[in-house]
Amino acid sequence: MKKIILRVLAATLIGMLFLNSCAKDDTTTPESTSGGDPRAKFHGHWFISEHSSIAGNSSYYVDIADSSNTTNILFAYLNGYHTKIRATVSGNNLAIPLQMVEGNNVSGAGTLANANQINLSYLVGLGGSSYDTITAVLTK
Repeated sequence: MKKIILRVLAATLIGMLFLNSCAKDDTTTPESTSGGDPRAKFHGHWFISEHSSIAGNSSYYVDIADSSNTTNILFAYLNGYHTKIRATVSGNNLAIPLQMVEGNNVSGAGTLANANQINLSYLVGLGGSSYDTITAVLTK
């Protein structure tokens, strides 16, 4: 009886492995969902969890939309600023060029990890040679 149960169990496991290996792979990448505009994959209302070297951990929402420039996007509410922060898109990467935002220099870079996650690092100049280093994960 034990041999029959073991054979049935082994056959079931082999069948499950065979059927699982035949499943279609999910090949969706951020590039394939962009609809032609390289900025489209960054658009939306994102939840951001960030760590500041000065303020510690915080969470809030940011909005990302197009700029009038066809390679730029705009971050609304990043770091609590009411001024939108410009970033340049190239493939799945974004660069925040050095810009003055509400009296502080801001710059940084990020990567679209998948359709629902952006990894971002940026610096906020606090005057002189003092900077706040911020790492963040944005999720939809």
